[in-house]
Amino acid sequence: MSARPTRPPATLPLTPAQLRIAQKVAEGENTHAIASELSITVGTINVQLKHCGQKLGVRGRAAVVHACIVTGQLQRPETATSPEAFSETEIETWRMVATGATSQEFADRARISRDSALARVRALRERVKAENDPHLVTLGWSCEVLDESLTEMASGTVLCVPTPR
Repeated sequence: MSARPTRPPATLPLTPAQLRIAQKVAEGENTHAIASELSITVGTINVQLKHCGQKLGVRGRAAVVHACIVTGQLQRPETATSPEAFSETEIETWRMVATGATSQEFADRARISRDSALARVRALRERVKAENDPHLVTLGWSCEVLDESLTEMASGTVLCVPTPR
């Protein structure tokens, strides 16, 4: 449990345009490719992603993807089989990326250097062939390393998990 006071649960829904952008980000597409595909500017993509983070109470694109999946605004990725089990260190790395922890926050929590924290993220991305950190989060859900139980974000926000109907 974090020593930082938690913020109220995030409840603001994203607009259809924001969800289209978030879905592309979750798929690992870069900003220029998304802008080209959706016929909007790179600046619009960046502003919309910033607004997504504000609405969800998170920071960073990877955390936006995780928060959208947890809150049911993006569909949960299909389960994929992974070639072998993941280490506790890899799982911790995945969780830090998904919660939007900065590399320094990750380093402090893991009691390693910032460079080591960055190296862990790079190594995990390479292992699972993730295009970037948001894509890494999507793959974490596919490999069932991430799930709805990870609701406390590095920003202090606690995500609301929708109740099944």
